[in-house]
Amino acid sequence: MAAMISLVLALVIMPLASAAPRTEYRRADPLASQQWYLNWNERGTRSGDGAGVSVGIIDTGVDATHPELVSAYNTEDSRSFLPEQACSMDPDCADPGVDPLGHGTGVAGIIAAARDGRGIGGAAPGVDLVSLKAGDATGSFSAEAVSQAIRYGADAELDILVMAFTTDPWFRYCTDAPGDTAEERAQQAADLEEIESALNYAADHGTILVAAAGNEGFDLDHGTADWFSSGWSGQGSREVNDGCVTMPAQSDAVITVGAVNATGERASYANIGQAVDIVAPGGESLWYDEDGVLHGQDTTILTTVPEGLLRKANVLADDGSSTSPEVIAECDRRTDTCRYYWYVCGTSFAAPQVAAAAAILIARGTPASRVEDKLLALASPIGCPVQSNELLCQDRAAGGNTWYGSGALRLGRYARW
Repeated sequence: MAAMISLVLALVIMPLASAAPRTEYRRADPLASQQWYLNWNERGTRSGDGAGVSVGIIDTGVDATHPELVSAYNTEDSRSFLPEQACSMDPDCADPGVDPLGHGTGVAGIIAAARDGRGIGGAAPGVDLVSLKAGDATGSFSAEAVSQAIRYGADAELDILVMAFTTDPWFRYCTDAPGDTAEERAQQAADLEEIESALNYAADHGTILVAAAGNEGFDLDHGTADWFSSGWSGQGSREVNDGCVTMPAQSDAVITVGAVNATGERASYANIGQAVDIVAPGGESLWYDEDGVLHGQDTTILTTVPEGLLRKANVLADDGSSTSPEVIAECDRRTDTCRYYWYVCGTSFAAPQVAAAAAILIARGTPASRVEDKLLALASPIGCPVQSNELLCQDRAAGGNTWYGSGALRLGRYARW
């Protein structure tokens, strides 16, 4: 069972005019003690944090039936942008409320899980949650689908868009990579222009764009062997150069988020570079010892996962309980209902924390045009480590450095925010 859920996790690594009103509860969420990663909000989270703010999750969908998300989910504004060919592997591809990989649901739970005395609690549980489905059942995000989702989010006047993925089919978009054909270069140029145009369009409309830096352990500023471009698949490692970019992480229009672990150090997988603006907790991977005992639950990210995905992975018993130590089932036998959570890690789960902080600031009156500057000003600076790593940490002209940007996400208890 553990091997099967690990395979699923490997794939992840990556009018209702407003949501129904949230109820204020006195009871603490029972799994909140495992949410160490939300300590950046030193005032603590309230059920109404983020109220009135709309957050679009551009991802593989969001499970609209998950009990933690149902009251935040905005059915009317949610959309799917997947082309018809994506439906061959995902019969529900047109439904933004279905998430075949669980990635978008995990991102959404970090932001909007209900503070209702059960399970976990989101960092900004009062937000209006909109699913913009642009990733298919294989985890592929085409430039066309992503660009359409971004433009739609801007036109729908969503306050924040979260992008915890790399746009396909090129992990590195290059103008003159040595091994690329003229046709491949032309395709990259067209896709890159389409993505950049959409991002700039949204930014010009006042939408706050938050993107994950990526999990390859790369220095994005320098040529790195590209093993990840599906457009170059089957040809081995692709040679690239310093002129190549990864999108949307290296767009000037976005807030790019790196990841730190539970001790506040750069997570081993987190990409670095001049584009990194800020870091937030992304955790580290679970691991099994030689006796098959799972470790690392207290240093990874616990978030929501669709029940349907777990049933397909065969890690749920007939009574709804979990048969995998990597999954938590929080069941209420009085109502015969269960909520499901799993352990994940990555910049994908750091980025929504920054989006949640942005939502809190907006809800408290900060104009959208000032949110990025305020987040970076409030961040806790982290200096470069002693250089013993192959990824060189360098100072940035904009302040901070290429490992941590302006520093670790923080909303201080006494600071004016």
